[in-house]
Amino acid sequence: MTENQSSVASGPVVRSEDPAWAYGRAMPDARNNTQCIFCSKMIRGGGITRLKYHLAGIKGDVEACKKVSEDVKWQMKQLLEDLKKKEDDDDDDDHDEGNNDNERGGSKSHSSVSNYNTKGKEKVGERSNIKSFFAPRTIPGSQPSIKSALASKQMVEKARMNFARWWYHANIPFHAARSVYYQEAIDSIVAIGPGFKGPSYHDLRGPLLQKHMGEMNDYLLDVKNDWKVYGCSIMSDGWTNQRNTPIINFLVYCPRGTMFLKSLGVSGLTRDADTLFKLFDKVVQEVGVENIVQFVTDNDSAYKSAGKKLMHKYGSFYWSPCAAHCIDLMLENFSDRRYFPIVQETIQKAKKITKFIYNHGKVLSLMRSDFTNGRDLVRPAITRFATEFLSLQCLSKFKKELRQMFTCDQWVESRYARDVMGKEMGMKNHQWDTCMRQWIKQRRI
Repeated sequence: MTENQSSVASGPVVRSEDPAWAYGRAMPDARNNTQCIFCSKMIRGGGITRLKYHLAGIKGDVEACKKVSEDVKWQMKQLLEDLKKKEDDDDDDDHDEGNNDNERGGSKSHSSVSNYNTKGKEKVGERSNIKSFFAPRTIPGSQPSIKSALASKQMVEKARMNFARWWYHANIPFHAARSVYYQEAIDSIVAIGPGFKGPSYHDLRGPLLQKHMGEMNDYLLDVKNDWKVYGCSIMSDGWTNQRNTPIINFLVYCPRGTMFLKSLGVSGLTRDADTLFKLFDKVVQEVGVENIVQFVTDNDSAYKSAGKKLMHKYGSFYWSPCAAHCIDLMLENFSDRRYFPIVQETIQKAKKITKFIYNHGKVLSLMRSDFTNGRDLVRPAITRFATEFLSLQCLSKFKKELRQMFTCDQWVESRYARDVMGKEMGMKNHQWDTCMRQWIKQRRI
């Protein structure tokens, strides 16, 4: 065997011009086996396609590579998406060719030409923009641009401070930085470069707002079209606003997402079964009876009767009680003295402890800084009974820390330890702990 033949036999075997072969090696001694150049993992079977799944980090029958860069991972995902799209298009083309041959005996050359012109001047599945194979520069670990890499730390900090000054001057909430459009807007400005003039006050409240509303209406129309395919669930949420006005919100859920439908004020209406049935019936007609799978409401008697009437009228969907409301009613029964007096006694003693701590700033600061690591005991929730049991959970979690707080030197030397309420808190803490042990013991029995 010559030297050239030996080098060819021992070297990697490239079986196609696929870009993924730049990051893997073919094994000459085994068919369709590949090896990743990043982690040296041997991938048995599947060829280059399975190597792409390994590099792309897609979970399945192959382990994801832990050493691949973000750019390569992005590129592999794009290649797999293009492959899947090409296979779907080929299936559609084969189906169309079969129909054309059956109808008029058409040739396959016409189909190939139409396939070439479907996306303009490029073939289906091919990308004319080479940037689509590289990860966005804002993804952690991606390759930065040359311009951003050459920027000094002073320039970057100046840009950040200029942006922050505008943010503070406009009084924009901090959570707005978590918006999915936040980084996209910055990337668009950077792509245009210096000289970009932002939209004016009239642009934002006029044509741009109308255009965005049109885009949202188109998106909602697509969601409504999915109702016909997958079905949907209507959810009614009754609540009271800041002016104590009763309101019922209606939302529609489908696999595409949850959409707000409408809000109705019911302050002047008697919320009995007949009135609620008429309101619900109008919503059913608006959504479409054939699209509804279930109708979810509260578990009150009036709502329950109205839901039963809807089921009896149409017979094509189910009425279901709201799980959150059912849990709230269960917690209400648990805290009722008639059924579980030990639970009610525990809740009352826990309330005295939390009220004392939260009504005295120094005691609250001592608890947060030295004993609970900034965690609170009171857990506000939507419903009153859920709040009570969440607070009990926190008190049970930090019972050891609370014991230490009411016996530490800072507490003993403070004036609160000599007050009547302070001394009672030490006793209440011990009594509450005893009640908690009795309650847990009774619950286990």
